Amino acid sequence: MRRALPLLLVLACSRPPPLHNDPQAIAYRSRSKVRDAAARQIAGEAVGDARRRPAWTESNHVHALGGPIGDGKDKYLFGEARLYLGEYETDPGSFREVDPRDDAAMAYADALFTVQQLQEWAQRYGVSWDVQIGRSRGRVDASGPDGSAQKLLAELSAKAGITADQAEPARRRIDDKYRDRR
Repeated sequence: MRRALPLLLVLACSRPPPLHNDPQAIAYRSRSKVRDAAARQIAGEAVGDARRRPAWTESNHVHALGGPIGDGKDKYLFGEARLYLGEYETDPGSFREVDPRDDAAMAYADALFTVQQLQEWAQRYGVSWDVQIGRSRGRVDASGPDGSAQKLLAELSAKAGITADQAEPARRRIDDKYRDRR
């Protein structure tokens, strides 16, 4: 068994990490290993984007499989961000419910932003991505989201009742409406 353990670890690191099928979150992973220099850049850009554009619930943080970012080795990248807030605590013991339409609009805006981030990283670093919300899956590469990823975003758009052009203005308005969540 001790001899088999290193082999199992090598095999585990030679495949992309699994995606979670949480209908409340967007999960993503690189389709192949990413050079460490690119991984460092992508992780740094994710942190910078999170500071410039605060997410509705959870910012995108990029994680690595196959070693820590910065170790010089190629690795798979992955992440997951919760999209729906539902309710939140304004003061200890006091909760505020989010209007479901507002929650859907914010979920769509954050999912759209995440897919756009992935496309930019694909263009800049040559990384293709798998994305998933619930059981719906798609791919994002340098040319953009494939048909399945576009369908995933279209379903969120329909639920929110807004288009891609309306997502960021709606996000700013709704973010201001619920500013007591921070």
